[in-house]
Amino acid sequence: MHRTDINPATQDQKGFTLVELVIVMAVLVVLAAIAIPRYNGVLNESKVKSDAVTAAGMISAARIQETSSGQPVTMLGDISPDYFEPDKMPTSGGEFVLSGGGNATYEITWTPNVGIYAGIAQTVSEGTVFELTLATAAP
Repeated sequence: MHRTDINPATQDQKGFTLVELVIVMAVLVVLAAIAIPRYNGVLNESKVKSDAVTAAGMISAARIQETSSGQPVTMLGDISPDYFEPDKMPTSGGEFVLSGGGNATYEITWTPNVGIYAGIAQTVSEGTVFELTLATAAP
């Protein structure tokens, strides 16, 4: 009879041990815990900035329409579809509100409801560069 020695040290090892797999999974969980909140923050910031670009387009459309017609645009709904897409809503939440016109500077304000920008009014003014508002000023 032939006796086979079953010694794990003498056999070729193939595959991964359970401990190795658990360690890899733990590392992946830690990396995900760091990456996901950062990704969400970047996503929310891009939504607010995208809305600023949309608001700037609306301001331009309002000024062009005012120049063409001679009448100030008092509400966003008054902008002709020839100049801008009607009923456009912010992707970050809230609602666009137009002010100004005539000799005054047009402004659009909205209040996002995403991430750290939730509840903080954002404003785009005609002829200015948009800057994100992160917190209201303390009195």
